Amino acid sequence: MTNKTQKQVQHSMSNTIDIPVHSNATLLKASIAATVIAAVVLVIAILPAEYNIDPTGIGKSLGLTKIATAADASLSSNQPLPSVMASADSIIINTAPTVAEIKEIRAKVVGLRQDSVDILIPAGKGLEYKLLLNEGEHLEYEWRTDGSELYFDFHGEPQGDKTGFYESFAITTSDQMQGTLTTPFAGAHGWYWKNKTSEPITVTLATKGAYLIKG
Repeated sequence: MTNKTQKQVQHSMSNTIDIPVHSNATLLKASIAATVIAAVVLVIAILPAEYNIDPTGIGKSLGLTKIATAADASLSSNQPLPSVMASADSIIINTAPTVAEIKEIRAKVVGLRQDSVDILIPAGKGLEYKLLLNEGEHLEYEWRTDGSELYFDFHGEPQGDKTGFYESFAITTSDQMQGTLTTPFAGAHGWYWKNKTSEPITVTLATKGAYLIKG
């Protein structure tokens, strides 16, 4: 063999990658190991969490059986399943509040209230009805008379002001009005109604928001 041919053979051998070929025995051992691992996971985690079956007792110690118990209780009571947050050490079950519960919590926190009142405006007289609100509060309101129209001024007066300043939001004559107000300042906000007729008129006022009634 010439030196040139010998170098080509050596170069070809150096670029060859040996790929190991596993025997049937090795593949069989790997398959058995995977099956054993799957069986362990099934017994320790899946059966306790899904079916409350815990032959080893490990699922209970990890809190996995609580998931199956909570799911069974939710299904029997037609309630939504609780949300589950998993950590490395334990399973924490956190039941989300309903929409009604959220509204109740919000009402307690920010002092939301809803009221309805009948206000009698005497013939030929005027009358004010005020609510005390903080700045930036959202007020929903609706009022209507029992028949005749009234002149009214819907306005607000800043808290602590001694100059007589007030800001009007609506001034007109009507037998009803519905709307919302985001208060521009803390103070008394409400209505002045003027009855220009010879008969008393009753105003039914409904309000919703975070306020105190001044009257």
